[in-house]
Amino acid sequence: MKGKHPIAPEMGTPDMIRRPLRDLIAGFAQLPTMPSGEPDYDEAEPDVLVSLAESAGLAIQIMHQGLSAIGLLYAHTADQIAAGQIKAVHAAPLGRLQAELGELLPYIYRLSSECRRFTADYVGD
Repeated sequence: MKGKHPIAPEMGTPDMIRRPLRDLIAGFAQLPTMPSGEPDYDEAEPDVLVSLAESAGLAIQIMHQGLSAIGLLYAHTADQIAAGQIKAVHAAPLGRLQAELGELLPYIYRLSSECRRFTADYVGD
């Protein structure tokens, strides 16, 4: 991980705050691939795999919590949508986002599992 979570948000500087999705995407650029396009875990640096696994784990937590919160908001706004106070056209893109995140979660989970498997005995510096 690039940053550390500060004790209090007001103490946090940009380099201290974790950004797991950003770190995950940046880690992909450091991950070697096979000719098929699949990640080549054998050729990857162990530190890269550890960082990817940590970022993936945090990203999974964030996405699960976010999807859960969206579900609660849907439950509380269903009557407002039915009454026309909130347009259904605004809920549709949110549903699409949920579907895309739902498709992404298993891939990230597999990536995290593989990274952890390949670094199970890695101690680090």
